[in-house]
Amino acid sequence: MATLRKLLVVCFGLIFASCFTFFFTSCAVKKGGENGEDELSRWMKSFGQVKVCATTPLIADTVRQIGGDHISVISLMGPDIDPHSYEIVKGDHDKISHADLVFANGLSLEHSRSMQRVLGEHKNVVFVSERIPNNEIIIVDGSPDPHIWMDVELWSLTTFPIQAALSKIDPKNAELYRERAEAVRVKYKLINEEIKARMQSIPAARRRLVTSHDAFNYFAKQYLAKEGEWKSRVIAIQGLAPEEQISSSEIKRVVDYVINYNVKVIFAEKNLSRDSLLKVVDACRRSGQYVALAKEELFGDTMGKGSYIEMMEHNAKVIELNLKYEDDPKARPQIYS
Repeated sequence: MATLRKLLVVCFGLIFASCFTFFFTSCAVKKGGENGEDELSRWMKSFGQVKVCATTPLIADTVRQIGGDHISVISLMGPDIDPHSYEIVKGDHDKISHADLVFANGLSLEHSRSMQRVLGEHKNVVFVSERIPNNEIIIVDGSPDPHIWMDVELWSLTTFPIQAALSKIDPKNAELYRERAEAVRVKYKLINEEIKARMQSIPAARRRLVTSHDAFNYFAKQYLAKEGEWKSRVIAIQGLAPEEQISSSEIKRVVDYVINYNVKVIFAEKNLSRDSLLKVVDACRRSGQYVALAKEELFGDTMGKGSYIEMMEHNAKVIELNLKYEDDPKARPQIYS
């Protein structure tokens, strides 16, 4: 009971810290990217804290929860930036070179030449995906799927290398990092179970997800599967890394899927154009299949200005609302008619 009470205290502390951080960053002046020059200056001038640079806001959020006040975290990329195509820009070298620790996703997410170069030059780069079992990594067209954050249970495993790296560089606070990492895992477990329950409440015939690009394979495997089968429950117009050019054959492949499974709603992503999905909608309607494009977009590669948990809860809410009530126009206000 004492251990449980201790974990609950730490959990409440994490929630308070997250709220404070969100309020503070919302009020900060931002000049491009997530942080802007003012934020970078404050981060570089922080003393007595471990300076941490995370490649994405998703990673930064989890690192911040574990490190608390003993670390100062900055994200290389902004909240609405596509991580697949990200190239190093002015100020990024300062973030990397001044960081005591750099946390990256791995699994070829940060695959641009400039990103590979700067990550290779730093002596303390930790890939948070290193604890994900090989048999849990989804392979798409011969490449590992890097979108592990779409499965909260898998993402919780990233807390182990984060905890270990912080403890190694700051051993006097190792016990605190262990307690906070454990509290984060408890919180993530609860969120994972909640999302799974919400998705499984959707009738199996409707648990099919059509999106802009292949960011939701892990989500489908964890939350949409029926008796272990998940691959036929998700499809996207583009592959793991969004591209500007989309072929007619890719459009047709998705149209055929929508018609075959009688899909009524498809989903755009916040950082990607809706144009290709509107082409799917048009082609389906011309074929006699009514399909709507969900009004509210999903987060795929980005997190917005909230937290990781808020992002996942947003996705679950939008998907549940649209798929569960897709046949009742009055009950699905999120859908374009």
